[in-house]
Amino acid sequence: MRALRAFLVLFLFSAFLPAPAHAENLITLSQPAHQLADGRYINDDLATSLKPGGELDKTLSSRVRGSRTWLIDPSLLEEINDLADGYTYIDAQGADIAVDEFPIASDWLSLLRFISRNDRVVALTYGSPHIAYLQKYAPGELVLYNQLSKVRLEEILGREVSAPSTTVSSGKPAEVAKNSYTAMRKKVRVINSLVTTKDVETLRLGLAKTLNPNLSRQNAVAITRSYLAEVKRFGQRLRVSSGNYTITASRYELPVTVINGFDQLVSVDLDLSTTNSRIVVKQVPRITLTPNSQVQIKVPIEVIASGDTALRLQLRTPQGSAIGEPARIPLRLAVISPVTTWFTTGMAIILLLAAIVQSVRRVKRRRNHE
Repeated sequence: MRALRAFLVLFLFSAFLPAPAHAENLITLSQPAHQLADGRYINDDLATSLKPGGELDKTLSSRVRGSRTWLIDPSLLEEINDLADGYTYIDAQGADIAVDEFPIASDWLSLLRFISRNDRVVALTYGSPHIAYLQKYAPGELVLYNQLSKVRLEEILGREVSAPSTTVSSGKPAEVAKNSYTAMRKKVRVINSLVTTKDVETLRLGLAKTLNPNLSRQNAVAITRSYLAEVKRFGQRLRVSSGNYTITASRYELPVTVINGFDQLVSVDLDLSTTNSRIVVKQVPRITLTPNSQVQIKVPIEVIASGDTALRLQLRTPQGSAIGEPARIPLRLAVISPVTTWFTTGMAIILLLAAIVQSVRRVKRRRNHE
């Protein structure tokens, strides 16, 4: 009887205890970059992983019960999204293979949005770069990457997500990435200080992909080189058109064309210098260029001496930072400068006076002899 009472008490007590909570399940969606800066894919691995039986397909098909938190790299979802309406990848022989469309990618994203709709989603830092490296060498960029990662993930999922938190990265970025990152970052920041379009933002974010420690050495080299080329290409979208000129006047207004290849109004300064002292050049006022336009300005030049020289033109931001590489315009000076004219005229006058004096002396001598 006592045993029965003890059992009943234990049963009633346990009935009112809270049910044990399910352990939180973390689901991570992150892979090293598959896409080059020009939009091509290094291989077809990403598309393969989305097909039935692939790694990313299994991640969504294995429904984990209980409380779930998704840790998602927005760069991975953007690469998947870019597959949907067609893409190009590089095969083992180095040839470009075009795929017209890949609806599996959009279906996978739709399923992800559906099954994670009631779960907590946390954005990972864009491109999953080595966090410790950025904390040491580019803490400001890391803050920006985290801010934009949240925005980019919310755009593609169509819902609010949590901002990235501090994480520990294993491994190290490839040497080629570490050797190139700082120079690329500085150039893109200069462009971004003038132009805030989505493509410039994407380029700046994309540099983080090069620092992913899980990239193979071969892929790290390919991706880093592609971003080096893309940064250079973006720098040339704001440029000065070069040419060759022969100047035959002592004072001349040299026509110089400045080009803006961005979809945004831009104001720049033109820094002018010469390779020698054969000419004197005056600085020009600040230049404002409308989106996707070019403007011709007149650079006042005064020729000091004939010969060959060159004009060096460097575009700068209003804060003084150099934009891209300087342009060089060779100049051939085929003109007698005012200084030379004055010197020649002066010598002629002196010779004329000397001749007159000599003639007067001769006349006086003749008179004296007479």
